[in-house]
Amino acid sequence: MTNIVMTIWPATNSEEQLIRCYENGIRILRFNFPHYTQTSVQKDIETIRTVEKKLGITFQLLLDTEWPQVRTWILKTPIAYTIWERFRIVAKESKRGDRDLLCDYPSLIQDAKIGTIIKIDSGLFDVRVIEKWSESLVVEALMSFTVWSRRHINTPGVHYKLPTITAKDFDDIQFAIKEKFAYIALSFTRSADDIQQAREFLEKNNWSTMKIIAKIENQEWIDNADAIIQVSDMVMIARGDLWTELPIETIPVHQMQLIKTCKIKNTPVIVATQMLESMMTNPVPTRAEVSDVFYAVREGADYVMLSWETAIGKYPIEAIDVMNKVIAEAEKYK
Repeated sequence: MTNIVMTIWPATNSEEQLIRCYENGIRILRFNFPHYTQTSVQKDIETIRTVEKKLGITFQLLLDTEWPQVRTWILKTPIAYTIWERFRIVAKESKRGDRDLLCDYPSLIQDAKIGTIIKIDSGLFDVRVIEKWSESLVVEALMSFTVWSRRHINTPGVHYKLPTITAKDFDDIQFAIKEKFAYIALSFTRSADDIQQAREFLEKNNWSTMKIIAKIENQEWIDNADAIIQVSDMVMIARGDLWTELPIETIPVHQMQLIKTCKIKNTPVIVATQMLESMMTNPVPTRAEVSDVFYAVREGADYVMLSWETAIGKYPIEAIDVMNKVIAEAEKYK
């Protein structure tokens, strides 16, 4: 049967909410470390252990690693761009003009090519490179959009010269070992070597029982899917970043094919991101969201995941209840 992975944060990190989550079938709690520190997570872990002791139960904890995210730099005020406006992306603050954006990954200037599409703010704002200089890229806006500080940058087809597992990630994994987490999810996995590197680290630290989840978030993962699935304990189809890396209309096809491959290789698979996102603010989901969960289950997903819905949403328990009902209905038609 398909189960639920739930992201914990302020909406669900109290004793009362955790008890309700457990009563509604939640067994895996995901900590999204781009939004946690080892200090801030400690209080939530203590609350979880208190609930476990009180109920005589056990939650399985999942640490989702941060990865070296590429972002725009700090802006004193947001910049409103209009369609076809030209501006620069620069690598040095000293070179930035009033309407330019500074990128915290200097190699982007060298890696991007004329014609490269750069997706800013998790794919909400697309720009095209039209000129390339030693310290800047001249780009044109493909839509009107207002950019705020520290927005994500994605460049489909461009290989970042960054490690998949950073020093911070290794430190966080060490923390997860100490706290006896059951899973780690490796963000932006690009090859089977990334999984092997993490496994060797776990073995070196005498915690080889921890399961490694390879997150599908870019084209490199898709290109190396068979090899990555073969060495992973689990796979997560993280559709949030994946849709900024690939044409959006291809995501359902990739999801279907990847679930099929995972089933053949007997590797459990999680479908994640925006499954019931409207329930962050509404007590009922959209019809499209219900269909999304339904068909993920029918395709063979072992887990479906709630992200912002249970992290900061207004209706976390209701979202779990809806997902349980859709899973039960979909199971009839597997």
